Amino acid sequence: MPDARAINAGKWLKIQPLTIALSGLFILPVGYTKTTMGFVDLYDGFIFDYGKVLVTEPTSAERAQMAGIVGISLEEYDELYWRDRLDYDKGLQTAAEYWQEIARAAGKVLTLEQVEQLSELDASSWMHFDEVMWEFVAELKAAGKKVAILSNMPRDLGEMIKARTDRFAGFAHVTLSYEVKSVKPEAAIYEDCLRGIGTELKRTVFFDDKIANVKGAEMLGLAAVEFLDRDAVLRMVKG
Repeated sequence: MPDARAINAGKWLKIQPLTIALSGLFILPVGYTKTTMGFVDLYDGFIFDYGKVLVTEPTSAERAQMAGIVGISLEEYDELYWRDRLDYDKGLQTAAEYWQEIARAAGKVLTLEQVEQLSELDASSWMHFDEVMWEFVAELKAAGKKVAILSNMPRDLGEMIKARTDRFAGFAHVTLSYEVKSVKPEAAIYEDCLRGIGTELKRTVFFDDKIANVKGAEMLGLAAVEFLDRDAVLRMVKG
């Protein structure tokens, strides 16, 4: 690691080639100042995960409503929801197959009407847009940066966003797992997004809330930030 100075900050982030800790110590290269080497100036391309980065996660009330439709506790719902989610995100399962699999695992049976209700509620629960982050994306674009989305996302959500909003329109590229049949942290999905955004690898940075996905990016030599605390990340990025 190069010579560095440290300042106090908030939770762990990983940024290649430096490891940056935002809880306790925040390590920066010697010579870093807001005017000489701002974080944004280091990169031409900014790639964002969708869930828990550009949107907030589903509320406990929304999850409880879906758990009630399945007929299980919120705790069991949360466990089963994520257990086999990647096949759904990859486009290998339909919404009906995904929800019926959850129901079978819980010893329940769902009607077609319940499956349709769950699919609608699930997709809409991932559309609470964090306007602070969308304003940051707009600021990056105004500064001449290229922005992209790279997300593990099922077809039902992706198509709902396209049909009901124009949120994808401002991005140079959008890579969605169900369209490319690959999920993070597999290399193929990162490579699709990197081709799409078109910026030099060493001048591109990726933001994701899951450490496995951050490590997947780093394996390809892509700078990555573990997005655990929006305000801490924006303070670091904006300087």
